[in-house]
Amino acid sequence: MEFGTVVVLGLRVLWSLAVGGALIGLLPLGAVSEFVRDLSRRGKLKLASSANNPPRFTVPQRWFAHFYVLGSLVNTLLLVVTFLFAYSCTFPLQSEESQVSAVVAQLGGAGTSDSNGGVGNVGHLAKYRGRAWGSFVLLVMLGLQLLRRLLETNHISQYSPLARMSIFGYLVGLGFYPAASLTFFSQHFQDQDYLSLICKFVVQRLGSAWVLHTGPPLLNSRIELKEYVKSVRGLEAFQLVGMAVFLLGWIQQYRLHSILASLRAKKVRTGIEAVLKPYSTDKKKVDRYEIPQGSWFEWVSCAHYLAEIVLYAGIVIASGGNNLNIWLFYSWVVLNLTLAASETHKWYKSKFEDYPPFRRAMFPFIY
Repeated sequence: MEFGTVVVLGLRVLWSLAVGGALIGLLPLGAVSEFVRDLSRRGKLKLASSANNPPRFTVPQRWFAHFYVLGSLVNTLLLVVTFLFAYSCTFPLQSEESQVSAVVAQLGGAGTSDSNGGVGNVGHLAKYRGRAWGSFVLLVMLGLQLLRRLLETNHISQYSPLARMSIFGYLVGLGFYPAASLTFFSQHFQDQDYLSLICKFVVQRLGSAWVLHTGPPLLNSRIELKEYVKSVRGLEAFQLVGMAVFLLGWIQQYRLHSILASLRAKKVRTGIEAVLKPYSTDKKKVDRYEIPQGSWFEWVSCAHYLAEIVLYAGIVIASGGNNLNIWLFYSWVVLNLTLAASETHKWYKSKFEDYPPFRRAMFPFIY
């Protein structure tokens, strides 16, 4: 079995198992469903009785930051490789006199005479530039989500010292973002020609650049800004629509997380000091919970989860919607957040007698 097929099928099995697990938690299957729900509970749904007496097999909820650090490292690595490959598929076409072509000939070794369609064959590379830039766009969007969540976790979110999550949930969280990055990176791996080209690129171009200390073509070129703009103008309409949907969910989720954090704030800062630390924590309120109000919280209990579903819908749209692994990834996101929202909504209704009766768990008027 080819390497690309192994990667694609491995991710497909992984996401299918994740989807199946979330479905078990949502369906009324008695003790089995309750077991899955218990593994998924975190934060206020899984509080320790005291800081010195945490539930067994749990870790602090503030360890959420680990998800974004590991995810960012993997995503950045794949993002760099994808960008350089997409760049090499695009800019050697601009001019035979450009320094890019000279470096391509030096590092690829074949220029346009590579009869086997290898990494030095400019014409052969050109037909894959759309796919390469497509993967790059998806990885950029995921990278923006990871960066924002890392900053929120460290500077905005107010985690109770008693808030916990299961070790299983922690391990799933650690694997989620690397698996998502690899899913976007490998969305064209079933095309063995594309896979062969990107593998040759990593070995021949990046490997040779490291040994020769000349740097990748990007560092040796004199490509003007207008040529980058040409590449951006080459984005498909569905990619632009997906990016717009992503930004809507991305910005809205930041606003909603800020609302949640403000519930435990002693003081809301303004001006330059509010850039990274908009709230000062009130220690008297850190273990108290209030009903969130404002924005999408007027309609649903877990509006921040709804915003996350919206932003990942943008990524699916930007992918073109023709990759099964990306659909499985998105299905797990929706089902997992729906499960978490269901548990949170039940908790709110049991905790507050005056909880708004018209408010749904996550989807307005529906659920």
